Amino acid sequence: MNEEQLSVVLGTISEPVKNVYKLRSRKEVDEIQRLIRIFKINEEQKIKHKMLAIKNLATMKVVYSNN
Repeated sequence: MNEEQLSVVLGTISEPVKNVYKLRSRKEVDEIQRLIRIFKINEEQKIKHKMLAIKNLATMKVVYSNN
């Protein structure tokens, strides 16, 4: 999701001069924090999946080399 899509979804308007978002309510702040948590969880899951794939590949190579 890019910045423009986030702006549409959240109804926020970027302030180009200050390069910040003006959030008018606590609900908007909470929504931004929720999105940040989702992105962090997504990144952590990607790392875990990569490590699992590497482990499985290494296991498969060991099994094939023994046969």
